[in-house]
Amino acid sequence: KDDPRFPPISPTELGHLDMEVWLLWGMKPVAQRGEARIGAVQIGRHGLQIQRGGARGLLLPAVAVEHNLDAEGFLRQVCLKARLAPDAWKEDDTILQTFEGYAIHGDLASGVESPMPSDSPGGPGPEDVARLIEFSTMNLAALMTGATPNYFLPGVFDGTINGLFLTVATPDEGQSIQTSRLSIKPGVPLQSTLFSLLQAAAGHLRARRIHPGQLPAGAVGLTVLWDPAMHGSTESADLTGLDTRRRAVVVMSQSGWVWMFDPDLSAEELLEQAKARLHSTGKTPGPVLSLAVATNQPRAWSTNVPPPEAPRPPAVAGLFYPGDPAEMEREVDKLLAAPGKPEAWPGAMVPHAGWKYSGRLAANVLRRVKIPRRVLLFSPKHNPAGADWAVAPQQRWRLPGRDVPADPELAKALADSVDGFELDAAAHRPEHAIEVELPLLARLAPEASVVGIAMHGGEWSELEASARQLAAFLKTLPELPLLLISTDMNHFADEATTRRLDRMALDAIHVLDPERLLRTVRENKISMCGVVPAVLVMETLRQLGQLTHCEEVGYSTSAEASGDQSRVVGYAGMLFG
Repeated sequence: KDDPRFPPISPTELGHLDMEVWLLWGMKPVAQRGEARIGAVQIGRHGLQIQRGGARGLLLPAVAVEHNLDAEGFLRQVCLKARLAPDAWKEDDTILQTFEGYAIHGDLASGVESPMPSDSPGGPGPEDVARLIEFSTMNLAALMTGATPNYFLPGVFDGTINGLFLTVATPDEGQSIQTSRLSIKPGVPLQSTLFSLLQAAAGHLRARRIHPGQLPAGAVGLTVLWDPAMHGSTESADLTGLDTRRRAVVVMSQSGWVWMFDPDLSAEELLEQAKARLHSTGKTPGPVLSLAVATNQPRAWSTNVPPPEAPRPPAVAGLFYPGDPAEMEREVDKLLAAPGKPEAWPGAMVPHAGWKYSGRLAANVLRRVKIPRRVLLFSPKHNPAGADWAVAPQQRWRLPGRDVPADPELAKALADSVDGFELDAAAHRPEHAIEVELPLLARLAPEASVVGIAMHGGEWSELEASARQLAAFLKTLPELPLLLISTDMNHFADEATTRRLDRMALDAIHVLDPERLLRTVRENKISMCGVVPAVLVMETLRQLGQLTHCEEVGYSTSAEASGDQSRVVGYAGMLFG
């Protein structure tokens, strides 16, 4: 009930749980050092415990068997469990121990004589929901007209819940206002959460100049969700015992969440519909849960994942570049004022800081390129939202005063063709590294469509394999898109250190060796944010036979614009052919 990683076990789960108890003994330090430690681990017999400094991790003997790990793989995984580097087991100051164990297991229900509960305690009843809807209707009118609302309704359930969904029907059919909150762990208090949703709904109604008297009868709909139960993952969900008349299905991913309630559908049908509404290729399994439901609606669903057809709105206009359309266009005029003769380069690398720092260098690179009708723009992912390798699924990129076309069909084909690529709008919503290049691309090639790929993490073996798949896919296209890398170089060291570290990375680029680039950056702790997309693009061009030379268009640091040499960022512009 108190594991910080999971919601408490629901009473409705008890009849479906398996229990496993491990007896452990024979904790024995591994005397061998370095690579020789591999030979001390017997798969199927040994569990592992590792400790280094304050970090510690333990894996049971069954883990290696269940995941088909060899001894070295088992050692790597116990390091990761302890949040250590994967090869920390080799170090002399790492304490490694083996132990043995025996498991006793069985289903929980067979050991319990009393009937298992089928209802979900701890939530509001139908009368609570009816009173809350009446209360919400009055509060909504007060908030819309500037009157004083009531903040609390006595005598009605106000415990902790996990989700709340408020709908308000409007005079415009099919244009209801919807606001929601989902928090699996921790939960949220019902009434204060409801009040915040009412405030948001009232704001939307006022913006649309709708008066309370214009709302239809029974305009307010309310769905309360509580009592989370876990059902596995999208890859292997167990929906046994899930009653869709009483519970909603929830699917979560790195992109966000979707929940659905429809008593006319089976649990399996609800799961499939929820997965489809995530707008993801589903390559990364996400958790599947269910929640108890109290509602006045025949069916309901909500998500925090933007639909793929919605334009991606600007996130950093007014910060990294001008937010006023006319001012933005004037600044583009200045950046592209220098003459340039475009040539056919298959790949390029540009910086993505604010325009006052690196806009001139990015423009100098792009005006040298004859831009084809499609651009694949690879960038780092600077935020935790969404998939690690996220392909933007939307149809358009919105900028101040104009839109830049995307290519959702090409985006889907990329996600289907390359391991690790996933359609994911959430990762792109706050990302600046693609957006800052779009006004320049739009001026130079207004008809070109741009597919963005934001990337975080990846080892050489993964990048090499994905580059091979990407190259094979690109060979099927009638025209090779421009492969554009958006990256800054080292971050926040002093001027001299930044230039020294950046030169090490640029030397690896100049010899056209993507593996050396990745190794150089990581071994020397160079904070080149876009090294992963750079390595992927360079290896893809190499696989295509398009990486025979490169040209450094320019290099600068933020000190040239700010004058501060104590804490700078490096910028480089490259052309590949």
